Amino acid sequence: MTGSEPPFAPLPAGRAWFVRSGAEEGGEGGEAGWGAAPDIVVTGADRTAFLTRIMSGDLPKPPGAVRTALLGPKGNLVAAAVATVLGDRVYLEAEPARLGALRDGLDRYRITDAVEFADDEAGESVCLFGERAAEVLAVAAMTGGSTAADLDPGGTIGTEAGFVRRDFRPWPSFTVRRAANAAEDAARGFAESGASEASPEETAYLRLAAGEPAWGAELSETSLPLAAGLAAHVRLGKGCYIGQEYVARQAHRGRVPRLLRQLRFSAAPAGPLPPGTPVRYDGATVAEITSSAPRPSCWEDAGPALALAILPAEIPPGAGVRCADAEAAVHPLP
Repeated sequence: MTGSEPPFAPLPAGRAWFVRSGAEEGGEGGEAGWGAAPDIVVTGADRTAFLTRIMSGDLPKPPGAVRTALLGPKGNLVAAAVATVLGDRVYLEAEPARLGALRDGLDRYRITDAVEFADDEAGESVCLFGERAAEVLAVAAMTGGSTAADLDPGGTIGTEAGFVRRDFRPWPSFTVRRAANAAEDAARGFAESGASEASPEETAYLRLAAGEPAWGAELSETSLPLAAGLAAHVRLGKGCYIGQEYVARQAHRGRVPRLLRQLRFSAAPAGPLPPGTPVRYDGATVAEITSSAPRPSCWEDAGPALALAILPAEIPPGAGVRCADAEAAVHPLP
């Protein structure tokens, strides 16, 4: 953080919002916004051993959740995911644009494993976030009597209707999984308990504030997890998985040449900064903006305009860069 930059407070205090699965799709350039994602349900006696063998995350004991990914044989990204483990199944959440690739990859590596995959077309998710999120969950009675406020990121409460999970974000955030009709009831309950449905403008800003890369913007089939903001999706100490050798080789070199960074603007840019806008540092063009978002117009004093860009790793946190007519400070992802 530079000396003149105000403290980063991305969310207005004392409020809560929710996003329903599917409501965040169709952002600029086809990228997904920030919120709940659709699922693939993995069942069968070998589900845990199979997913541990081919994907990059170590699955926790049920109930629990972990960030993970399916990689290609050379360590490139196929799909980033969150795996939520319950007693008899695992939910794999991924961006809508990558569900097909994830499903195809699971099928490709299943040989003699006792495991089945199904799109959870009957289920939907609602993501609830903000300072009052745990309070709204309690008022709406969505946790079966358990206390969501005590959950660590990845902590999960299994219920008869689905699950409630504390998400991996830098502020209180929960995903509530229900059958489709019950998910609509959950959203209605959140609204009646004082939460607001987030607008597309807010969901776009929140993705960047959380530092979450999106397919078609920051991510592609050539992305490498350590460079693309997905370091938390791979476990360097984990045993073999698809692409593990290449990830370990890059990590053990001691230096990743380029890294996804968050840019925080000291003053709002004069106009939208589309993907491809040059990022200049020390007089030279070093990268292009992959995504940008102004502070939501309905939020007062809640944070700066933001962008994401994959920058040379030698540019230090706190350094100033220029994008079009605006100055920004470089920050690691939250």
